[in-house]
Amino acid sequence: MGLVLAGLLLLPGVGMPRTAQASAPAASARAALSPRMQKIGKIIQAAGPAQVYFTNLSTNQSLYRGSETMTAASMIKVFILAKAYEDIQNGSLSRNETFTLTSDNVVGGAGVLQGRGYGSKVSLQEALELMITESDNTAANLLIDRLGMDRINAYMQRHGYTHSVLRRKMMDTEAMAAGRENLTSTRDIALLFKRLYQGKCVSPAQDREMLAIYKRQTDNDSIPGDLPRGTVVAHKTGEVNDLRHDGGIVYTPNGDYVLVIFTRNYTPYETMADLSEKIYQAVVE
Repeated sequence: MGLVLAGLLLLPGVGMPRTAQASAPAASARAALSPRMQKIGKIIQAAGPAQVYFTNLSTNQSLYRGSETMTAASMIKVFILAKAYEDIQNGSLSRNETFTLTSDNVVGGAGVLQGRGYGSKVSLQEALELMITESDNTAANLLIDRLGMDRINAYMQRHGYTHSVLRRKMMDTEAMAAGRENLTSTRDIALLFKRLYQGKCVSPAQDREMLAIYKRQTDNDSIPGDLPRGTVVAHKTGEVNDLRHDGGIVYTPNGDYVLVIFTRNYTPYETMADLSEKIYQAVVE
């Protein structure tokens, strides 16, 4: 990939053609960075093997270190949520819909719905909420069945999330054994959260509602872990095998930003939290 600041690529805006980015002289790109962005770039470069994507939401400048397609884990759920809200917006999905839990649709792993009895009713809104705030796998599968896997994939491709694909439902052990994994990248996750912040994902009203759900996330050990008490973070986590991911929006008194961190090899949550805190301090100082 094109390199700026020892391995970081300056993106004037997500979606700018890579050929244009890579052809810009490194000195010119470096000069376009503010001292604050240069400092953030150095922090990201020192992040070891982690893939990191940072976007300053005031300037739309982005820095990343690696943006290869990776196993998504529960990060894929951000696209399921966006597709659901698109269908609510266009009227093909009703907020009044409910689901019934059965032995066929309840799965293990993360989530609280697996603890409810068969025959229990789950509202659409509760399924949307639990899929994000508790990373509930049963809720995600209910929504995949309702929305359609093909339609979710078409949504991702139509909106430019080209590294992302939904290949299986949550906890589908047969598909997992066959190597069929859901995929995404730090770039796709960053792009979605940037659009949510700008009110350009589905609609301003629907995007505000989705962000409110992300702000109620209960898994806060990584990006929010070492941030000052009271810092608002709208984010989603994902974890499977040795992979640990987190991504979303951090709100600060000195400007808001998108931060996405993808890691391998059982990276400690404390390491991710430390990286996040260093970036936060560089933004607010």
